[in-house]
Amino acid sequence: MATPNEIEHAIEHHYQLASESAEAMEELDGTADVDSEEAERKTLEEAERLSKEKPLVRLVNGIFLDALRRGASDIHIAPGEHQAELWLRIDGARVSIRTFSKGLMPALVSRIKIVGRMDIAEHRVPQDGRARIVDRSRVVDLRISVLPTADGESVVVRVLSGQGTVKGIGELGFSAVDAELLTDLLHRNNGIILVTGPSGAGKSTTLYAALGELVKQNVNIITVEDPVEARMAGIEQVQINAAIGLTFAQALRQILRHDPDVIMVGEIRDDETGKIAVESALTGHLVLSTLHTNDAASAVTRLVEMGIEPYLLGSSLLGVLAQRLVRRNCEHCLAEEKVAPVMRRALGLGEDERFYHGVGCERCSHTGYRGRIAAYELLRVTEPLRRLITSGVTADAVTAQALVDGMVPLTDNALARARRRETSLAEVYRVRLR
Repeated sequence: MATPNEIEHAIEHHYQLASESAEAMEELDGTADVDSEEAERKTLEEAERLSKEKPLVRLVNGIFLDALRRGASDIHIAPGEHQAELWLRIDGARVSIRTFSKGLMPALVSRIKIVGRMDIAEHRVPQDGRARIVDRSRVVDLRISVLPTADGESVVVRVLSGQGTVKGIGELGFSAVDAELLTDLLHRNNGIILVTGPSGAGKSTTLYAALGELVKQNVNIITVEDPVEARMAGIEQVQINAAIGLTFAQALRQILRHDPDVIMVGEIRDDETGKIAVESALTGHLVLSTLHTNDAASAVTRLVEMGIEPYLLGSSLLGVLAQRLVRRNCEHCLAEEKVAPVMRRALGLGEDERFYHGVGCERCSHTGYRGRIAAYELLRVTEPLRRLITSGVTADAVTAQALVDGMVPLTDNALARARRRETSLAEVYRVRLR
């Protein structure tokens, strides 16, 4: 016996695209010219006509739905010299799905532009669009980017978390001590809390979890985001639109007139936004935001480099959370990991210490991993650290004091997860900081 969900999962696992998508691809493969040079000579009218045909509509819908059901965070359609490739980013890793004739690209890109409400006649400049799809009563938002390249237009679709998928603080994988510390910081009535890391490090997920905790306090929360990745009840969310002059800084000035208790800024990108955020924190608002820095201490020097006075930053900063995402071992196929000597030397490990990783099975689609977890370091601004920040010291000095105050470095946090067999040592080596 098998449930409908199990049958659907088996079909999706063994067939790379849904049956409708495969049928559409066959029909279009038969009508599209295989010769890439001939494909380039196709007129805009022909691409537009094909983009509205039923096979193309089914193909694009099938690609989107297949990505959702595989748990992908991004969909990539990349043109090459002779063919185009469809691949997904699943658990942070690239997974190739299939290739198809480059002659399909003009019509395929035109259809995606129609879905994203973009200009299908424009092929020379990058374009951004948004769309929303429904899968099994689940509403999901898509952020679409089209970029002209030497081989044609490349498409990347970011799958946003949508509605009803916001995690709580307890679901992020923090230790009991750090979860309590972060919750305590969120209950302050003023100051800045920053989440740092590269793109794809889970910063937005952490911020939304923090907002979910703050909603419980019955306070007025306003966010400024680009884009709004998940809609939350009880929160006013503002979408940035640079085309009409609605920037982070402009939106921040306006929402301060709406008497917010908590302000969430999607990202501090420039000195103007940073200065307004600091001023807001000093005038009785709790401010949450993200910053692109490698570690927690670098956030301090980055803001100072933006032009924020150290004494203002020292007075307003509450804490910095730096994080990365590491892939979680599949618990159904764990085996001892063969560790390269360079990894042991870089991480200061002895030859006798053993680590484990997934070797691949049906449960994890033979990748060895299922899902991701956060490796992080949480810097809490203590009084000694506040005095250091005010005096304008280096990131190394901030790190040294934070370690004295009890901060666990990100690399050590990731290594502890590997020792608990939650992830592999290769993943720790990939995200290590020091």
